[in-house]
Amino acid sequence: MARITKPLTNTEVEKAKPKEKDYSLMDGGGLFLRVKANGVKSWLFNYYRPLTNKRTNLGIGNYPAISLMQARNKREEWRALLAQDIDPQIHLEEIKSQRQKDNQNTFQHIALDWYQSKYKKTVIETTATKNWARLEKHLFPKIGGLFIGSIKPALLVETLRPIDNEGKNDTVFRLIRLANNILDHAVNIGVIEFNPCHKVSSAFTLKSNKHQPSLPPEKLGEFLAALHHSNRDYITKMLVQWLLLTMVRTAEAVSVEWSEIDFEQAIWRIPAEKMKGRKNEKRQHDVPLSRQAMAILLQMKAINKGQKYVFPHYSKPNEAMCSQTPNNAIKRIANGRYKGLLTAHGLRSIASTYLNDTFTEEPHVIEACLAHVGGDSVRNAYFRGSYLERRKAIMQAWGDYVEQCSTFSALTYPTS
Repeated sequence: MARITKPLTNTEVEKAKPKEKDYSLMDGGGLFLRVKANGVKSWLFNYYRPLTNKRTNLGIGNYPAISLMQARNKREEWRALLAQDIDPQIHLEEIKSQRQKDNQNTFQHIALDWYQSKYKKTVIETTATKNWARLEKHLFPKIGGLFIGSIKPALLVETLRPIDNEGKNDTVFRLIRLANNILDHAVNIGVIEFNPCHKVSSAFTLKSNKHQPSLPPEKLGEFLAALHHSNRDYITKMLVQWLLLTMVRTAEAVSVEWSEIDFEQAIWRIPAEKMKGRKNEKRQHDVPLSRQAMAILLQMKAINKGQKYVFPHYSKPNEAMCSQTPNNAIKRIANGRYKGLLTAHGLRSIASTYLNDTFTEEPHVIEACLAHVGGDSVRNAYFRGSYLERRKAIMQAWGDYVEQCSTFSALTYPTS
């Protein structure tokens, strides 16, 4: 006849006192309380291992952190596993191993792997840096530490909703694209089986993009006057004018290097890797430099001859000027008059408006001057240099207009 073990009571467990040697109090079903000589009370589960059929003890935890009821629940859980020929000890090791993998495969960890091994190689550095900053600001603080397999649509929507409520609709959709890129990367490297968040964007309403604030060409003189009389430093003023005259994007303007300037041909050859767009779609962009743009280069050469960048960083001379510098300058001149009315990117719009009004028959050449590449193969042909002479003429016409506007502001461009 099998021996019947009387279950323990809470009082018995609580009042069990240490003795000279360790001893055990049985609860039945393999569960027992070991009372050690030092007073520590530990719950243990004794069972036959399915593969070896040998008895072993598996620790549950110490009393009173683990109560009698909790210890019994764990015993029943493990007995259910044994009924399926699953060893509780191996089961626990597998859970621990999976948790370690989950800790290594967090959303932020996978994002870093995607960023370094893939993303940085497909976009220009400034774009990569800007989007990583978005992740650091908006997603990592909330979901960065979670196992990437736990990132489900409801969680991502909940994370993004406050950002959308702040009116940052464009940021929301950028973050959705970035999150999906990271989740897809997790699928590709075998961490998760599929990306469940492909349709998260449907939870938000895409609002029409607002164009960058700009000014009509006839207001350019007033702006240049405000720039001239502002307390911005000389190099920043030169940079804003360089942006205006060359019609390039801010990231391209601040990163101009002396080695990219062909002084003899008066051409700035921007390497393909600095241009906007995917790396496999980008090509070198040659910017014809007007007399006025060349004058700025000569003035800058007298200031920072021998440095790598035409517009070096103020505190880090081996790095380029911060891309936010022109925008910050425009916001602050004339006691903030142009805040919300004009941005550094909006300078390109001024040029585009003036040139399209002046050269009505040559829109494709103007688009080429702005480095706009689209699906039109005829338009894209201008980037191959076939119309470089026309672009030179148009860029000089723009430089002349800027100089004409500058006479009101006391900004001058040398004639040689």
